[in-house]
Amino acid sequence: MHKISYIGDGVTTQYLFTFPFFQESDVCVSVDERALTHTQYGVYPNEDLTGGTVIFPTAPTEGARIDIFRQVTLSRVIDYQPTAKIDPEDLNTDFNFLLAALRDIRQMDIDLAQWQNTHDNVKEFLEYTNNLVQDKLSGGGVLGIYNNLVSVLAGALPLLINDYGYITDTAPNENRDDYGIL
Repeated sequence: MHKISYIGDGVTTQYLFTFPFFQESDVCVSVDERALTHTQYGVYPNEDLTGGTVIFPTAPTEGARIDIFRQVTLSRVIDYQPTAKIDPEDLNTDFNFLLAALRDIRQMDIDLAQWQNTHDNVKEFLEYTNNLVQDKLSGGGVLGIYNNLVSVLAGALPLLINDYGYITDTAPNENRDDYGIL
């Protein structure tokens, strides 16, 4: 889990962190193990989202434990459309996002109810993505056309071959020019 901790001195309002994140809402803060809402602090990221600064409007009290950590919000960032081409970069970003969320879950000690909720969200997201990719590959896509062609040929070829019989057999007169029933 990406986390950095500080002890408040009652004066400092700015705290640096150096871990990657996807969006500002992924950076979470707790003071004395009490989670703060995103309205109670500001996140000022580096340009490449590999760290930044958390700024409090009021300095945390002296001796307060300040934890800055990443908690990837499981939400759809990219909306794939059924008739649009899937951009490989978008798909890679989605899978990187999921991988980061799963790594965070694996590294933190959470209660079972919270884990079940996260598990259900990840499972639902994976099923949605799988169904979308399957739909793209079957309904009108290149692979769908290929599968349709294969199924037509699978039905036609046996009829064509069975019309001729063996290669050594002579064709009867009534079938000489017959190429089979397609």
